[in-house]
Amino acid sequence: MPSRVTLGPGDDMGAVRLDGRDLLVTVDQLADGVHFKIFHTPLHLIARKAIVRNLSDVAAMAGSPVGAVAAVSLPRDFGQDRANALFDSMRAVAMEYDCPLIGGDISMWDSPLLITVTVFAEPAGLGPIQRSGAVAGDSIYVTGELGGAWDEQGGGPHLQAEPRLTLARSLAESLGSDLHSMIDLSDGLAQDLGHICTQSDVDACLDVASIPCRHGVDVKRALTDGEDYELCFSASADAVVPHEMAGIPLTCVGQITKQAGAEPRVFLRNSDGSEQNIDRTGWEHHG
Repeated sequence: MPSRVTLGPGDDMGAVRLDGRDLLVTVDQLADGVHFKIFHTPLHLIARKAIVRNLSDVAAMAGSPVGAVAAVSLPRDFGQDRANALFDSMRAVAMEYDCPLIGGDISMWDSPLLITVTVFAEPAGLGPIQRSGAVAGDSIYVTGELGGAWDEQGGGPHLQAEPRLTLARSLAESLGSDLHSMIDLSDGLAQDLGHICTQSDVDACLDVASIPCRHGVDVKRALTDGEDYELCFSASADAVVPHEMAGIPLTCVGQITKQAGAEPRVFLRNSDGSEQNIDRTGWEHHG
């Protein structure tokens, strides 16, 4: 890895050193039929998600966004008016978060709408907070509520997600060195916490009764649905973590238990004290 690369693959963002400062970079794609359903979703909400899901990565590093570029492949029948509406909305959402859309590329093709956004950020003197810092004894927290982000028509909270930029920086400021690791919850708590475990070489135990499920959602969905765009972080067991910040709940959902064995694992502790393994895509039941 070149010396100017200060953070390589494996985290929410990569980083390169420029003139003595780190520049954080993240990129995400948004595909019709995968991340939204265009026939059921207003263009301004598609535009919002295209920007916000990248900003959630910035939040996971306790960073501060500085700008973005976008590459969009439009279906040939998309039309100029709809294209203008999409790009205007993307620019407006980006500006809401002080992350101006400064350029990009547009192409036409014979496939569904595809939006690729790259966001640049700076650590803002607070990090970046990585996935690799969790240690045995840490408490595990999540922000907000989990599960049920999608409905059958492709709508739901995933289209209105709020990137936890301010909250993440406030956590980094208030907890300091007690904040050990963080990740954004885009693939579900089970899988994303698993990334922390892999990068930190630890195991994690989640308490079933503590997981904050969105209304009408069971624990299994809260663990595996994904696209919540909340944060999961670990902090020293004696760190003073408030129950909420700026009206957003912070819930302790488990502990980092020990250094991992052959394969880092995430498991559940049920109310009766029994334990249950979770794989990276769902639950693994053991009798």
